[in-house]
Parts: sequence; structure tokens; C-alpha cells
Amino acid sequence: MKFENLLSIMRRLRSPEGCPWDREQNFNSLLPYLLEESYEYIDAAQSGNTKDMIEELGDVLLQVVFHSQIASEEGKFSIDDVIDAICKKMVGRHPHVFGNENLGTSKEVLVKWEEIKAAEKEAKPKSAMDKVPLSMVALSRAQELSRRAAKVGFDWSDSKPVLEKVKEEIEEFEAEKTGSLEAEEEFGDILFALVNLARHKGINAETALARANSKFEKRFRQVEIMAGGRPQDFTLEELDKFWELAKGG
Repeated sequence: MKFENLLSIMRRLRSPEGCPWDREQNFNSLLPYLLEESYEYIDAAQSGNTKDMIEELGDVLLQVVFHSQIASEEGKFSIDDVIDAICKKMVGRHPHVFGNENLGTSKEVLVKWEEIKAAEKEAKPKSAMDKVPLSMVALSRAQELSRRAAKVGFDWSDSKPVLEKVKEEIEEFEAEKTGSLEAEEEFGDILFALVNLARHKGINAETALARANSKFEKRFRQVEIMAGGRPQDFTLEELDKFWELAKGG
């Protein structure tokens, strides 16, 4: 099966003789599916399961084709426009590959990428915070906001003062009344400071938390098995012993 087959299938699904559900969809109704399929691919990639990666990437590709088909029907753009745009962007932003520039390190490439990106805009952004999507997951958005601030010099030179900032925010959180709006705000400051620390250490905060979630879930499932499926019948001390055994496994 080739890419044209997928386009043909989507056109058929959206046709009057196609599927009622597919015909009813629009850009907004499809957005949750695009997000869901992206997360499912991330899960597959992190697990290293090739079969799942193929399937989930296909689901992501389907969403791209679906949106493009709707746009084509409305006379806005086509899948060819999407492909043409990304091809031009990738060639234009890699002058060291498709041109004569000499960029020897990843850092130089990223700097050049941002320069070209800025030059492509008709006007420079009013703020370094512009173009950070509001719909991004909060943890990822925090990392992107701090990265953009750092690009214009609003950053510490190393991670030591960032770690001190984390400790400071924890102290401020502990001073607030449990459950208060102020406590929630201070807890948010802790998370933001931790995300900033992750960036300084070269860690993607979203990926790190996803791995921690996965690790916790795996170990807790083992605890449930050790508890015969009824962890509520055991004391915390007993469950903690199961947890330590799960960690060892």
C-alpha cells in the first residue's frame, strides 16, 4: 500500500457514499484524536515495541490526512500544500546540508535555525513568549517558556542557583495553609522551578514524569499482586515492604 492509497481511502470515507461519522467531523472535533494518537505513539516509542510504533504512527498520519482532506473540501489547502510547505521549510532551515554554510555542531545548527525562523516572519514577535501554544501540556509549556526566556538572557549560568530556587519555593509552599489558593500557587512555583532545573540538566520534564508514572504504575501493580488483589486489607507498613520487593524486582 502506498501513500496515495491512504488518500483515496480518506476521500472515500468523506464522500456522500462514505462513513456518516467521518463525514460529520471537522477540524475542532478531530483535535482530541490528534492529541490522543500522539500520546499513544509516545507510549509505543518509549516501550520500544516496533509493531506498536508502526500502528500508532499510522494513526498520527491518518489525522494529518484527515485534516488535510477537510481543508481540501473547503478550498483552504491540500495534503500537497502541507508536504510542499514542510519540504521547503526543512531545506531552507538546513543551509549546512542543502546550501554552502558550514555548521559543525548541534548548538550552531539550533542558533541558525532560530535565526532563519525569525527571518521568515514578516515582523519580529513582540515577546519571547509569543508562539508558545496555550494548548500545550502544562509541564511541556513550562519548559518551553523557560527555554525561550533563557534564549534572551533571562537565566542562571548553571544549575546550582536553580536548585536553590527549588528549595526556596518548597519553603514558601510549606508556610502556606493546606488547601489554600496560596498553597496551590506556591506548589505551581515548585513545579515551574523543577522544570527549569530539568532544562538546565538537559532533561525533558514531560518525558521524565512520563517515565516516573510508568515506573510507579508497574511497581504498584506488583504490590497489588503481592497483596492478592486486595491492598486495602494490608497496613501501610506491609504495603511498603511489598513496594521495596517490587523495586528490587
